[in-house]
Amino acid sequence: MAIQIPVVKGKTLSTEYWLGSLSFSAIAKYVKLPENSDWDDVFGGKGEQEAQRKLNKTRVTNEIVPYLLKSDDAFFSSLALILVPASGKPLQEGSDYKFLPTAAEGKVGMLEIDESVDMFPADGQHRTAAIIDALKQDRSRMTPQEVPVVLLPYFDKDKLRQHFSDLNLNAKPVSQSIGYAFESRDPIVIVTKRIMKDVPLFNKRVNELSNSLAKKSPDVITMGTLVQAHHILLEAFYGPKYKDNAEITALRQLDPGDEKVETVAQKLQDVWEIVIENIVEWDLILSGKAQARELREGDEATGTPGYIFAFGIGWQAIAMAAAALIKDERDDWSEDLAHCLRAVNWKKGDHWHGIAMVGDRVNNTGPGIKATAGYILREGSVSDPGPAVTSLVAAAPEAA
Repeated sequence: MAIQIPVVKGKTLSTEYWLGSLSFSAIAKYVKLPENSDWDDVFGGKGEQEAQRKLNKTRVTNEIVPYLLKSDDAFFSSLALILVPASGKPLQEGSDYKFLPTAAEGKVGMLEIDESVDMFPADGQHRTAAIIDALKQDRSRMTPQEVPVVLLPYFDKDKLRQHFSDLNLNAKPVSQSIGYAFESRDPIVIVTKRIMKDVPLFNKRVNELSNSLAKKSPDVITMGTLVQAHHILLEAFYGPKYKDNAEITALRQLDPGDEKVETVAQKLQDVWEIVIENIVEWDLILSGKAQARELREGDEATGTPGYIFAFGIGWQAIAMAAAALIKDERDDWSEDLAHCLRAVNWKKGDHWHGIAMVGDRVNNTGPGIKATAGYILREGSVSDPGPAVTSLVAAAPEAA
């Protein structure tokens, strides 16, 4: 039985396409993910290797599916679907599909696709996978939902690969910080926006445009880094399933100024106040005696080298060290954190090599963050350490 889809026919240079929409149930029925073995014969190799990147199932399960299931106003941009005949030959009008315009020479009409034709997601395989999974979890609500689609005819594997390249190389994703700045649903982002106003050092000093700070940036941290640090801390306060905690989920789509947000934000503010009070150089920023860039890059005239705490790796490592103290349920975690921060020589130098630096370059990587967190706790000589602290300290190499 043919698939019938109301569409608008279009053309860009030599590429013809049809614009329409498909229900989530139709997506699950007719679209085959690249990892499907049915594509092996068509492409002469596995679909996820021949014409797509490998599906990130963790991203689908942990990020995109919850977005669909928990948001009343969720929206996906168009999926780009290639109409591929089972034979693997170019799509033929008449046998594989028919376009039936509603008016003579019209562009609006009905696209009839033969049931032997499959749909390959040239762009949107993660959204497609999320739609299929969300449908399994809440069929009654998800079945009638629709997603916009761009349907393109299949010519050969090389052309399909070119479509993938065009759709991805010419698209430039926004920075994580910009995405967070525009976000209004995510509870962690909402709490972060509250912190950006309530903590004096962060007020008007958080970069909301890029993932990293330029050398001369007057900001002290990026929003992306601050959000990631809050994920680390909130997991420590609320446990591994912190995103599902009632206090957290209740914040969805609330204004950052709401009283409910303050309850969660206060926990984070307590941490940042300890950090800022015990790294005395931050007071130079608050008093207007220094610029943030000077703390990062130093001053060649005076020979000041700059400080590790002023970089993204410093912020995240401090959050990770604080989280370890909190996870170990230490009643005096705040005093321990303050002692650790004061014990560290934060100036850039050889003692950071292999920890937060490689040569004269700050090493802002996952392993570097973990090593720096362990180093902070080791320098503080935390007494009677629990498992979280012990694990981090063990991960930190000995300083040079």
